[in-house]
Amino acid sequence: MRLFILGATGAIGKHLVEIALVRGHEVTAYVRSPRKIHAGRERLTVVRGDVFDAEEMARQMTGHDIVLSAFGPTTVRASTLRRDFGRALAVALRKSGVRRVQLVSAAFLFPDIGFFGEILKATLFRRMIPDMAGMEAEVSQGDLDWTMVRPPRLTNGPATNAYRVGDGNLPPGGFFISRADVAQFMIGEAENPAHGRQIVGLAD
Repeated sequence: MRLFILGATGAIGKHLVEIALVRGHEVTAYVRSPRKIHAGRERLTVVRGDVFDAEEMARQMTGHDIVLSAFGPTTVRASTLRRDFGRALAVALRKSGVRRVQLVSAAFLFPDIGFFGEILKATLFRRMIPDMAGMEAEVSQGDLDWTMVRPPRLTNGPATNAYRVGDGNLPPGGFFISRADVAQFMIGEAENPAHGRQIVGLAD
């Protein structure tokens, strides 16, 4: 498959690139800072670009089978960065003719995420929620084949392949998942799609 990866220099994105290459896929890493990614590997193309530039993104993603996005600003302050990205991505998908997309979002958008999750939603994440929800809304349109991936707290642990998947909810009692396992799920879903137009919760 030909995979177009956004956020490839980030913690999840790096795993996406590595797993995809190991499994024999062709990868285009669309990044702001190419120097942050080890180029020169077989089947890997590194392209410098702006994720808010829909026209350029569309030009570069044309001909790919699926877009995997691990793009995510780290700020918890109020902003429109995520919604603006989602809008540009949706335009790029339509212009390029690529319809399949997976997007890393966040578990705090689920209505029920437990007592401690509710506290975090009301405090630390409260300014992020509208922007994150806006990003999802821009992409989860009927003409696109989208999958929203909502993990809870992310760790730097290894891939276990023992994570749980919930359709439309966070698996009960799930508080953590490694970034490597999120990437494993996304590559597996790209290869064997089972969650088209679904919101998916992942957890340990």
